[in-house]
Parts: sequence; structure tokens; C-alpha cells
Amino acid sequence: MTIGQSAVYRSSDLDETRSIVAGIYCDHRLDQLRSRARLKYEHTHCAMGGFSFSRMRYGADVSVDVDTLGDFYLIQVPLSGTDRMCVNGNSFCSDSRYASVNAPMSGLGMKWSADCLKFAVRIERKLLEGHAAALSARPDDGPLVFMPSVDLRQAAPRSWVATAQHVLNELQRNPQLATQPLVRTQFEQLLMTTLLSWMPGSFGEAVQTERRVVLPRHVKVAEEFMRANPEQVMTIETLASVVGVSGRTLFDGFRKFLGVSPMRYLRDLRMECARRDLLDASRPRSVTTIATHWGFYQLGRFACDYRQRFDENPHETMARGR
Repeated sequence: MTIGQSAVYRSSDLDETRSIVAGIYCDHRLDQLRSRARLKYEHTHCAMGGFSFSRMRYGADVSVDVDTLGDFYLIQVPLSGTDRMCVNGNSFCSDSRYASVNAPMSGLGMKWSADCLKFAVRIERKLLEGHAAALSARPDDGPLVFMPSVDLRQAAPRSWVATAQHVLNELQRNPQLATQPLVRTQFEQLLMTTLLSWMPGSFGEAVQTERRVVLPRHVKVAEEFMRANPEQVMTIETLASVVGVSGRTLFDGFRKFLGVSPMRYLRDLRMECARRDLLDASRPRSVTTIATHWGFYQLGRFACDYRQRFDENPHETMARGR
């Protein structure tokens, strides 16, 4: 297949389907769970350097068992339907709310529902781990570890999936993009940097730990105080008194090292607390009650800011919490 060109595969034969998928990913066992159902395998695949993108479905209930995944990372996002996964002995359900990140050389079992349609991204291990080493300036960090199940209700992972789908759409519109080294490299760098930063795992945790180490003491103490006491009435004077510096020094420290003012940091923290309560079925079932509890009295402004931050309305979050 030519680089950047999309290939489309279709088959109703189980052995042929297994052979096609094995050629794109790795050897595996493929079985239909309902023998009378007719397999309707469809797969659009596009390769770009150390990446490949797929949209695929089997069209029948199937089980896929992989003894050892190849030397690549695999991100799978069900766009519809479900996949009951078992990764190295740990089971979970993957659907439109939960993507999966599969590590190289891991054991993997999957049970796709007949209506399961997936978007998948394969990234060669050497490429991603080399990029992580370059970003951290510590080439001996060891293998990357990601959480196998990723909550797509969180803004950052959802944005990564949208970015990866956008790249595939652009390649399908103009396959020549993949043959231009400068363009291809920019796509790869964007996807790898955001994957490492936005998907929960060892790299992101290390960055957060490193960030906290380099924070000035007064900024770190103020941040920890706010996180420990988000419901407490606070002013810049209160925080300055707690950490023992002037308000100007505290303000400048937050702006320089966190990119926001202390009061904006507190507002964002309380917004996260409001979201947590909206998702908690044991909390009051009123957006107004929860918003005002966290100091958001202008409900129209709260709803607008909440939607910008979490890409959904407060009432939608509360409905999911039920």
C-alpha cells in the first residue's frame, strides 16, 4: 500500500479476515461467537511513517485473542458498540466512553459486539519511546506505562482522539501529505506529544512530579492550601498570609509558573469540585445547589464556563451521574 493512501478491506470469510488483520497488526485467533451470524468485516486503513490509522468493524459478535501484541502501542476507540477487553488478566468494558491503550508485547483478549465500530491508532514503539526520551531529556526512563482504560468523558483524552481523527481525515482528503517529510513530522510530533501529556500514564505523572519539584515554595504551599480547603473563603490577602509573602509576589509566582492568577486557579479548582459533585449521585440533584455551594452565583456564566471547560452542559453531567 502506498504511504498515505487509504486501503479498504472487506470480507465475509473468517480466515481471510484474520489474515488481513494479522498483516496490519499481529498474529491472533479470531472466532465468531454466534456461528449462524454472517461476518461483515470492513476496514479502512492508512499508514503514515511510524503511525497507522484504522476504522474497522467485524459486523458480527467475535472474539479476538492475542498472546503477545507486536512492538507497537495501540489506541482503540469504539465509535459505536462495545468491546469487552482483557489486558494481561485485567478485564474492563470499552465503549464510546472508554478508549483503551494497549502496550507493546502485552496479552490482549477482546470480544467485539456485532455493532462495534472502532477507530484505532498504531504507533511504533521505537518512535514513541524515542520522542518521550527527547521530551524528558532522560533517555533511561524505561518503557512507557499507560492506563489501559481511558475515560473519554475527560476533555484531554477526548481532544487527543479528535486530533487523531482529524489527521486521518486530512490524509484521506490529500494522501500526498504523508509523503512530505515536514508535514508528516509535524503530524507525528503533535500526536505523540499530546498522547504523552494527555493520556493517563507514567510520562504525565513524571511531568507533574517534576513540575511540583521546580515550583517555588510559596506557589507550591498556596496551591496545596487551596486544594486542601477549596470550600474556605479565600482572598489574595488570605493566601499571602498563609505562605508568608506579599500578594504581589504570590500573584507573580502563579502567573510565571502556572500561567494563571491565584484566584483563577481557585476558580478552576472549584469548577472541578462542582463537576465531581454533579457526577456523584449521592449529592443534591440540583445544578443550582451545587453551583452556588462552590461560589458560582451567576448561573448563566457558570454554565457557559463549564461547557467551555468540559465540553458539555452541567445538566448533561448530572444526567450521566445518575
